[in-house]
Amino acid sequence: MPASQRGSVVKRGKTWAARWYDENGERRSQGGFATKTRAREWVDDKVDEVTALRRGGRSGRRPVTRNHVRRSRRPLPRRPRGRRSDDREAPRPVAARKGGVRRPTDPHAATRRTRSVAEGAPGNRHHAFRAVKQVLAQAERWEWIEKSPARHVKNPKPKAPEIEPLASWAEIDELDPRFAAIPIFAVGTGLRPEEWLALTRADLDRAEGVVHVRRVYSQGRHKECAKTSRQRRRVPLRRRVLDALEAHPARLDVPLLFPASRGGHIELGKWRGRHWKPALRGAGIAHRRIYDMRHTYATWSLAAGVSLFTLPRRMGTSLAMIDAHYGHLAPDAEEQERLILDAYDDRPARQAEPFGH
Repeated sequence: MPASQRGSVVKRGKTWAARWYDENGERRSQGGFATKTRAREWVDDKVDEVTALRRGGRSGRRPVTRNHVRRSRRPLPRRPRGRRSDDREAPRPVAARKGGVRRPTDPHAATRRTRSVAEGAPGNRHHAFRAVKQVLAQAERWEWIEKSPARHVKNPKPKAPEIEPLASWAEIDELDPRFAAIPIFAVGTGLRPEEWLALTRADLDRAEGVVHVRRVYSQGRHKECAKTSRQRRRVPLRRRVLDALEAHPARLDVPLLFPASRGGHIELGKWRGRHWKPALRGAGIAHRRIYDMRHTYATWSLAAGVSLFTLPRRMGTSLAMIDAHYGHLAPDAEEQERLILDAYDDRPARQAEPFGH
C-alpha cells in the first residue's frame, strides 16, 4: 500500500464505483453512485478515514465535521414545482442496506437543509438546531464521532402564537364585492384556505344546505381527498353563508366557486396583499392571518355549544387537536355547560328515566 493515496473512481454500466486501499492495505471498492462527483466525494471521505486509522485514530471514527462544513456550503438543489414540503423541518439522516453494510444514502442532506433554515426567519431556529442534533446523533450511532456535543443542549420548542379570532361578523364586511363572500364563507364553515380555493359550484348542495369538501388546491395543483380521510367531509351552511353565496356574483366561464379576477385560481399570496390586508386596515382591525378565519369558526362554534365530537368532523381534524388548540378559547364555556346541565336536571319527571331504559 502506498504511503498516501487518493483513491479512484470508475464507471460501471450506468453507475460509478469508488476504489481505495483500507488500513490493512487491501483493495476495496464501493459501487452504486449515480454520478462521478458523488463517487469522488465518497472516496475522499474514505481516504481521510483510512489515513486517520493509519495514524492511530479510533477504528470506525471519521473526521466528518470538516466534510459536513465543506459540503454544506454548496447550493441546495432546486425542488420540483408542486412538491409539498416544510422548509422548517430538516429530514433525518436515513440509511440503506447494501450487501449487509449499513451506509448513509445522503448523510449531508440534513446539514445542507439546516444551513438554509438557519439563515431564514428567527422563528425557525428551533427547527434548524433540532436538525443539527439529529445529524450529530446519527453520526454518533454510526460511530463517526465519539459523542455528540449537542446531546445535553436544551432546545425548547417556541411557544405557539396566540390564536386571535375575529370578534363579530361586522369585522369581515370590508372586502372588494368580488370577494366579499370569501370571509363570510370561511368563517361560517371553517374550511382551510386550500379547501375553499378548490371548491366548485358543483360542491354546493343548496337543497340540503351543505358543502362537500372533496379536494384541495395547493402548490399550483389539485389533490383529491382520500375517501377515508377526515378531510373529505360535509359541512352545513348556516343562513348567513347561504345569503352571502346568493349575493356572490357567479362566473359562467369557470366552474370555481371563488375564482380570481381573470378566472382561474386565486393566488393566495397576492390576494392577501391586495385584498385581505387592505380590508383589515379599512375596518380598523388588528392584523389577522387568513387562517384565523378557521380559528374564528372553531372558537364561535365552541361558544355556541357545538359538541366536541361534532366539531372535529366539521373541521376535518381530530378531537385531540380541537381540545389542544381551541378548548380554552370559549370564555363562556363553563356557563354554557352549566345551562345545559341545569336544563337537563329541570326536565319533566316523566322523562327522567334511568339511563339505558
